[in-house]
Amino acid sequence: MSAEERGHPGPGPIRVLAPEVASRIAAGEVIERPASVVKELVENALDAGAAAVEIEIEEGGAALMRVSDDGCGIAPSEVESAFLRHATSKLRSEHDLFTVRTLGFRGEALAAVSAAADVELTTRPAGEQGAVRARYRGGELASRGSAPSAPGTAVEVRGLFAQLPARRRFLRSPRAEARAVASVVTDYALCRPAVSFRLRVDGRQALHTPGTGEPRDAVTSVYGAQVASELLPASADRSLREPAPGREQPRCLVGGLVGPPSLHRGSRRYIHLVANGRTISSRALVHAVEEAYRALMPAGRHPVALIRVEVPPGQVDVNVHPRKAEVRFRHEQLVYATVSEAVRSALSGAPAPEAPWLDAPARADGPRPPRGREALASAQPASSLQLPPDLTGAPARPGAARSPLPSGKPVSGRAALPLGERLPALRPLGQFDRLYLVAEGPDGLYLVDQHAAHERVLYERVLTARERGRPERQALLEPVAVALAPDRAELVAELSSELEALGFELSELDGGAVLLRSVPAALGSRDPERSLVDYLDALDAEERLTGPDRALATLACRAAVMAGDRLAPEEQRALLQDLEAASEPQSCPHGRPTVVHLTREALDRSFRRPPQRR
Repeated sequence: MSAEERGHPGPGPIRVLAPEVASRIAAGEVIERPASVVKELVENALDAGAAAVEIEIEEGGAALMRVSDDGCGIAPSEVESAFLRHATSKLRSEHDLFTVRTLGFRGEALAAVSAAADVELTTRPAGEQGAVRARYRGGELASRGSAPSAPGTAVEVRGLFAQLPARRRFLRSPRAEARAVASVVTDYALCRPAVSFRLRVDGRQALHTPGTGEPRDAVTSVYGAQVASELLPASADRSLREPAPGREQPRCLVGGLVGPPSLHRGSRRYIHLVANGRTISSRALVHAVEEAYRALMPAGRHPVALIRVEVPPGQVDVNVHPRKAEVRFRHEQLVYATVSEAVRSALSGAPAPEAPWLDAPARADGPRPPRGREALASAQPASSLQLPPDLTGAPARPGAARSPLPSGKPVSGRAALPLGERLPALRPLGQFDRLYLVAEGPDGLYLVDQHAAHERVLYERVLTARERGRPERQALLEPVAVALAPDRAELVAELSSELEALGFELSELDGGAVLLRSVPAALGSRDPERSLVDYLDALDAEERLTGPDRALATLACRAAVMAGDRLAPEEQRALLQDLEAASEPQSCPHGRPTVVHLTREALDRSFRRPPQRR
């Protein structure tokens, strides 16, 4: 059977692609979105020795991106060469690939950008009297002339993917693209504290770092003075004793700042890694950082850290990832051990951590949880079963809504109830592993996931309030100024209406901060600043839901009791009653089951008991 008969046209003859097609394919490999353009241009600015870099975007960068610097500039005779593919000033031979000291080195940035958008470059070396301005359209030089300009280079990109509508349709909303750009600039602002960065989004200043060279000053500009003041200095220096013959001694120098165990966040986004002046991602090094915090912070929380790794250029390969986001260390175990040593040494003098459950809301009717090391000493075994005092067969409360259980024998001992099926009245028997509630119903045993159940209850409560247009708010006694990272500030701007509908009342301040006046009632008993930051982290990481339910489900998840929270008998009973009243009690908003039902028949069969007559 031929390819045509199988419904496949089959390959055509082999041809060499036209230059304009090849250039657009190359552009797609380098340029995925506006953040990719900004990254390439910022790297060029840093490689040019810039002490100040300004980035300006409009409509998420799709309409305009402008990156200007005060670096060395481009010689007038080399302007056109800068737009050629594989043209670069940063490599001379194949050997240089293995000792790269610059950020960009492939010679693809300007060629790729000019193939995907209209580009205007204005550049002036310090020794020149005037600047050269070159405009490119469709990858071809459209005009060249002189222009007044200070020493340095400015690249203006307009109409990204305007001639590639299929690519443009894959761009996200302007606010989402602006967040991606802000994330890139934030990474480099922390990576290069000696460089002053300024980011403007739609005319509004989103970030400005002073460029003093002090990492703590850069952290202050990004995350605020409070976070910066808590960070601890970290450093370590290791080397292998016996280097291989003819090679330089393997050595790793680590420095940076790490947060104490009490300073934690709901996302790994706050762990910044820098290798030889390049911001990188590395699962191994993130694991090295987090391993140092083992048992020091609550489960599911992550530290704040800025880790700088320096190794000889020949001992790191920066060309293993198309976007140079990942690197490969020749002596990875040495780097891992040095990072781990630096973080552990910094934490050795940190205050004793609080108990993992202290992030949960304070409960007036429950015992106050112990703090610090007292909590570790008094903690119950993980397998303990907390029993309420009323185990004397008290009848279910009168008036409780009861629903008939589905007929038919369960196959595996679990009776699957329809999502809209109400639960019968349940009597709590206790809490297992600080995660599951054990309850008795009219037809067997029920195991309830306390987090999923509370998430469902809060979701429906907040949903009802939102639909009525009267969100349940907890007003703050005094407004609180919350410093946000630039990408989080853009997330607030993107979802301002959704946040307001949930009960957040806030307004934007200069520099990415917001003024918080109220929080949703579900978060009312928690620290308002941490509640907002944690909520934004969780919302940004939410990938299971989209649309309006995304913000609502994330709020319910963040406000619900967590695994590890000890619930008093009264709290167990109240949670079960609320779940019984829910319209869809069988699953949380993300689709996880809330209840497992073990029928009496299934239990009898498990213990080989004869069926009981009723």
